[in-house]
Amino acid sequence: ILGIILGGIVLQATYAAQSWRTAIAAGDMGVLREAVMNALEGWRRQKPPKGTPPADWQALTSVAVVALDSRRCRVSMLVTPDIRVVNNQRQEFGAPLDVARRAAVRMVERLLYEIPHVRFDEVQVDVYNSYVTPSGQPHADCILVVRTDRYEASLAPWDAASDADILAEWDTREAAPNAPLDPELEALIAPEAQ
Repeated sequence: ILGIILGGIVLQATYAAQSWRTAIAAGDMGVLREAVMNALEGWRRQKPPKGTPPADWQALTSVAVVALDSRRCRVSMLVTPDIRVVNNQRQEFGAPLDVARRAAVRMVERLLYEIPHVRFDEVQVDVYNSYVTPSGQPHADCILVVRTDRYEASLAPWDAASDADILAEWDTREAAPNAPLDPELEALIAPEAQ
């Protein structure tokens, strides 16, 4: 009896996964969006892996979909400096651009390889530096735009190279000091209407 129950569960899960893949392959944008949103929400609920800087994890959990279609996905993230308290003193361990580089590489990996039932060919990650202006208003400037495809990402030395080395192999633009980027310039896909 237990074998029959377990077999039924396995068959049901297999059928459900096939249904997701079939609907996405047929161009059902509602199912695609739901699969992506489910993955993003799952990532937000996870505990950060040991050794992950808090600023990196905060950036990864801030991800929002800018636009997507059946083969492309564009997201945005917010970063802040990597500031930690050591011996009762705040110390900066990374500027926003350092955090942006690390988080963008992790997000590309997630978008290309970790969303169940979805296989994007190309992705773009827009990273914004979030801060409060002297007048007390929240503001964000785009400081990094990363764009790559599945083939280029497959060639990346994920474990052996630094994030900067990986980004150098992809289409990467970084903001100059006091000169934010325009993420719409040569964008992979235009933002969806709100």
